[in-house]
Amino acid sequence: MGKHLNLNDRTEIQIGLKEGKTFTEIATRIGKGKSTVSREVLARRHFVHYKDAAATSQINNVCIHRLKCDIKGNCKSPTCFKRSRNCKLCGKCNDFCRSFEEEACMKTGKAPFVCNGCGKKPKCALSKWLYDAKTAEGSYRSTLSGSRSGISLSDAELGHLDKTVSPLLKKGQSVRYVCSHKRDEISVSDKTIYKYLRMGLLGAGLFDLKRTVQRKARKKAGPVKLVDQKCRVGRLYEDFKEHMGGSADRAVVEMDTVEGKKGGKVILTLLFKNCNLQLGFLRGHNDAASVSGTFRKLRDVLGPEEYVKLFSTVLTDRGTEFSDPEKIEVDFETGEIQGKVFYCDPQNTNQKSRCERNHEFIRYVVPKGASLDGFTQGDVDTMMNHVNSYGREKYNFKSPLDMFEGMYGAETAKKLGVERIPPEDVCLTPELLKK
Repeated sequence: MGKHLNLNDRTEIQIGLKEGKTFTEIATRIGKGKSTVSREVLARRHFVHYKDAAATSQINNVCIHRLKCDIKGNCKSPTCFKRSRNCKLCGKCNDFCRSFEEEACMKTGKAPFVCNGCGKKPKCALSKWLYDAKTAEGSYRSTLSGSRSGISLSDAELGHLDKTVSPLLKKGQSVRYVCSHKRDEISVSDKTIYKYLRMGLLGAGLFDLKRTVQRKARKKAGPVKLVDQKCRVGRLYEDFKEHMGGSADRAVVEMDTVEGKKGGKVILTLLFKNCNLQLGFLRGHNDAASVSGTFRKLRDVLGPEEYVKLFSTVLTDRGTEFSDPEKIEVDFETGEIQGKVFYCDPQNTNQKSRCERNHEFIRYVVPKGASLDGFTQGDVDTMMNHVNSYGREKYNFKSPLDMFEGMYGAETAKKLGVERIPPEDVCLTPELLKK
């Protein structure tokens, strides 16, 4: 038997009260419990002040002392025809008499708690408690809406939540990520935190969440740079798919460039597709020589065996800086072919979408248009360590570094210069490199 009432139920309650029915009789009529009806009447009844009560009685005095009152002419009104008599039949004195005490009906203190079925109601001048179905329904709907839109935390609990969540959100961390590694300290869901942010209840705001910031309009492309098309022969995306042979186990590195101001320093990014760990290498110029130079250094650091294990397959776009694939594929000191470079189709950067999406984290720290000229490789390493230590939902909030070490070992990560940042210290805002 449901306890919630609708407008039809409340109308039946109003009719039953007017007919003088008991709560038990009304409850039987609407198919609810007696206690449900009694609680409904007590909770939804409304008060009608004696000044607003429509009584047909000539007696409008509601003072509890009126029957024994011997005060005469208290209203001082020259038009009062009762000045020479006592004021018990007149209510004008109620507003200013110092001895006035309002009489309350004792019957409303017990069932049925309202005056709907009282036989004296038409002539009663006292304040009343009434039950009205439409008014009760409106009150119920308002209470229901308020209970769903309010907050369920005390001031102290909300303060603790704000102290825990807001500093991390201002560092560029997402709500989901904060909830994942602070689950022992947060008593609400991520959806509730989003609601509190919209309501302005936390120190952080919606614009501290990166995806709420509107992106600027894309600028027109610059002049086309000519590239020797022969470098792509046998390295097209169709060749890449054939090379992979439908194997999901083969390691793939997606390569791209993050630019600052045009003509300035750039960052070469290398993303391991199987774990989303991304390396960043600062280059003074965006040219093919600096790219091949970076891979030469990686060979020296890793050694032939580990290098082949990590960089046997590289997928990149058709930028001019990637127009010398042989220097990436071949160790010219030994003449050994150590890998293969492939190119995405024109205007299809979605073919290396993980690398593109991961650049979003870099842009949290280095917004588009910001100059990289003041950066050092140490700055880039710091930024990438924070990015690689940031847990991802797809990995159950393990970080790319966790995944990489599980596949290749912590020693390999150390050789690549990747260091772990504790979850509470991860910062993905420009403030990271201003310290």
